[in-house]
Amino acid sequence: MADEKKIAKIVVDRNLCIGASTCVITANTVFELDAENKAVIKLQGVKNSGPAERGSLEDQQVGDATILAAAQSCPTRAIFLYDEAGKQIYP
Repeated sequence: MADEKKIAKIVVDRNLCIGASTCVITANTVFELDAENKAVIKLQGVKNSGPAERGSLEDQQVGDATILAAAQSCPTRAIFLYDEAGKQIYP
């Protein structure tokens, strides 16, 4: 995020996720592993792999830097981040 675009949407690709849980360790208020040992996003009232709009996250106070660090920690790059214009900003 060299030009510091704000994260507007998060997606977890379940086909890429191997359950390493580095995203959970890095941002446990945003991610957790489900019964299939795949990462899901903690949303208000529900948990799924997205796409998840930033405003629907359970933790409204989490910073973009934490979400980006969680995505960067994923060994398979299964977490995709998008800006307000829908442009992919990570990976």
